[in-house]
Amino acid sequence: MHGCERRAFVAEMTLKYCAGSARKAESLFGWGREMVETGLGEARTGVVCLSAKPLTTGRKRWEENYPEAAADLRRLAEEHAQQEPSFTSTVAFTRLTAAQARQRLRELGYPQEALPARGTLARILNRLGYRLRRVVKAKPKKKIPQTNDIFINIKKKDAANQVLGAKRISVDCKATVKLGPFSRGGLTRGNQRACDHDMGDNGKHPPCGILDEDTGQLTIHFGSSAKTSDFIVDALQAWWERLPLAERQATTLIQIKIDNGPESSGVRSQFLHRIVAWADQINKPIHLLYFPPYHSKYNPIERCWGILELHWNGALLVDTETMLAWARTMTWKGIQPVVNLCTTVYEKGISLTKKAMRAVEARLDRNPDLPKYDILIQPLGAGSFVS
Repeated sequence: MHGCERRAFVAEMTLKYCAGSARKAESLFGWGREMVETGLGEARTGVVCLSAKPLTTGRKRWEENYPEAAADLRRLAEEHAQQEPSFTSTVAFTRLTAAQARQRLRELGYPQEALPARGTLARILNRLGYRLRRVVKAKPKKKIPQTNDIFINIKKKDAANQVLGAKRISVDCKATVKLGPFSRGGLTRGNQRACDHDMGDNGKHPPCGILDEDTGQLTIHFGSSAKTSDFIVDALQAWWERLPLAERQATTLIQIKIDNGPESSGVRSQFLHRIVAWADQINKPIHLLYFPPYHSKYNPIERCWGILELHWNGALLVDTETMLAWARTMTWKGIQPVVNLCTTVYEKGISLTKKAMRAVEARLDRNPDLPKYDILIQPLGAGSFVS
């Protein structure tokens, strides 16, 4: 312990064992009398004394000397980052190596003397929250031939839409949350006991998350029945209606990064039908960018699910109110999420006929090279939009 933390401990021990006497604490424990008196004063008044030494001595870290380079390094690592699959850590795994990061920073124009060595750069990435070491469980189970092309396309379209002022969001549904006195793999807070088996439950709530990539605002939409295409689109509509009117009017396009799951894939008829209807309703173009199969951990919102899982790990989510309260108290980038509950009961297995789907397909502008992973939807009566 150092500084005010050490003085607080010293003051506590002095009051407990030395009746608040600095001289007695000096003779009994060997602590400096002036330091003990300062700690007692801090404990009595609540005013903490801060030393000026750290401000005038010591070497600053690289990211403090070169904040712009550190921001570019964080952006490079984020492009290759994925959430740890078991959600047991907030640290993101990244495929970017220290040597590649150094080379990319050189290509961005930073001089050789401003860049640290590879070993130092690896430690800097660790301090920024990225883990460079690859692990087997983080590797995708399968890789289709178009995987690399899909990631290149996402990066290209994402940068282009950001320049055009698009509202960029990341959407994903987490595993259904079961309510009950379950341990959830963690230690229970307080003196309560948790069940080690989750046989039976007090209800289930599938969460759908929507992350604004520009502002960091997270919205969690908890359902009360099945996780379907209608549930996901209803969550998107509720998110849009909560935005300020000026922000909605300034939006030129809505870009949605989403997993290629069964409820929202690029060939799911009911999902595409609802998205087309939503584009017409709000009169905004919608751009769907899908991640490759088995690569959903690269979706930015997966990082938020990791934070939520660690936040309520060990809590007893015995009812809906407790679950919502825990979700509201988590933070992502210092911002608490917007949490709401949907009580609509959704029917499973809804799909369009081939005739009805042809009308929907006529509204979809699919990328000729990646037709299932890059879809642009224009609202009726809108002009052409180049992305």
